[in-house]
Amino acid sequence: MKKTGGIRLFLLAVVVALGVTAVPLGRGCQAGMVSLVFDDGLSSVYQYAFPVLVRYGLVATVGVIANRVDSGDTDFMDEKQLHELEAAGWEIASHSLTHKRPIDIPKFYAEEKCLLLKPVAGQRPLFEAKYKYEELAGLMENGRLLRERSSNKMVKNDPGSYYFDDLIGEVLIHPFDPDSVEKQQIRAISYERELETSKKELTDRGFAVSTYITPHNYWTPEMSELSKRFYAQVANGGDNFNRKGATDRFWLKRFVVHSNDTAEAIIGLIKEHAIRENGWVIFCLHGIGSDLGWEPWDAAKLGQLADFLKKKAVPVVTIDKGVKIWVEGKGKPGI
Repeated sequence: MKKTGGIRLFLLAVVVALGVTAVPLGRGCQAGMVSLVFDDGLSSVYQYAFPVLVRYGLVATVGVIANRVDSGDTDFMDEKQLHELEAAGWEIASHSLTHKRPIDIPKFYAEEKCLLLKPVAGQRPLFEAKYKYEELAGLMENGRLLRERSSNKMVKNDPGSYYFDDLIGEVLIHPFDPDSVEKQQIRAISYERELETSKKELTDRGFAVSTYITPHNYWTPEMSELSKRFYAQVANGGDNFNRKGATDRFWLKRFVVHSNDTAEAIIGLIKEHAIRENGWVIFCLHGIGSDLGWEPWDAAKLGQLADFLKKKAVPVVTIDKGVKIWVEGKGKPGI
């Protein structure tokens, strides 16, 4: 026992002599850790959050809405930017295909509805149908996913695409094959397909996807069970932290960060739950440093948070890495 104590004192002396800021032995963040998750895949995350976290050597998880990648909408990151994040150690996760809730669309493959389409006069091969926006998560044509576009013009010259005008509740479709309409092979997709297809869309682009981030932080036990077919873990909301030994990997809790939240308030949650209680604290963020997205957060606040995490040696992990440590017991938290 004396020998062990001597080693501990020697290590502490070395730390002091080298001027290293470290977590005191026997206290502090020995089991606790933090994860930063940026929902929606907004371009401001690449522009502002990525440089801040790189400066501090920290990583994060990005929940990507699969059909927004390379959609032409510059509010969202493109494939090249996402690959750059992944190469830097960030995790690319699915945030669904179209960002719908399971309560608003058919849940299962068997419940998917065929569209009652009619030709657009004088604009063959375009077709149209009336449909409620909240029920249209995406369209499949004979097993192929149609691409959502942001205007009627884009659809006219783009076979295999559609545009939904939410003002008049009408969808315009340019099918891959006009015969698919007569054969009733175009249908609105279910949440089950959202789970499966969003992952496939991202993995086909070369991303390693194992995590699902729930849209709107909405989740049900039924969907949690369904998600096990496609993902290794799921992060939701709940404004709580994850306790060791009592964590459901398919219902990981997150604290939502709001625009008016100060860096001190977020740091306070880390001090309380990650450091004092040795918990896993996951944060749900959106846009950074601009007005893009829901509840954007200031880049300066993110810098304050990153500075605290680095100085206090709080382990920061991706969701996938966190589950391997927290649930599977593979490895341990570390800077």
